[in-house]
Amino acid sequence: MNQSLYNAVFGVEVGGQVIDPFGAANIDFNKVIGDMKLGGYEISSLTVAEFIILHQLDDMRKYKNNIMEAAIGNENKDEFCRNKYGISFKDIDALEPTKDIEWDLKSGQVILFLSHEAQYKEDAYMKLFGDALQLFCQETGFIYTKLGESL
Repeated sequence: MNQSLYNAVFGVEVGGQVIDPFGAANIDFNKVIGDMKLGGYEISSLTVAEFIILHQLDDMRKYKNNIMEAAIGNENKDEFCRNKYGISFKDIDALEPTKDIEWDLKSGQVILFLSHEAQYKEDAYMKLFGDALQLFCQETGFIYTKLGESL
């Protein structure tokens, strides 16, 4: 993508200053934009952030579903999950990344956080997805805020 097009689409003006919400991102924007164009998405900083986040949340959901499938094949699925993932089968089953994790674009930064209703699941999310969220934030420059902390 050429620089002037990138600046026009992704430059967010905050207090008279243009801030790039993807300035710290280390992702292939040509692929993201290409995928979005194929899907008929409007290209704006909001829709690009949403597209990137939705892919991550879908990957988290798939990971959870793979764990659930593996656990169901065990006699004691709760013990299997506790030994392998550090949380119970029931706690894993309660995680719904595509519903529990919300995001916003504030002051030129993309911020991820658990919805108010899902705050009690914070420990389970960090045990199961903490490393993936941290890597995602490093790659995208997005910020995950957990109970007053940022990853």
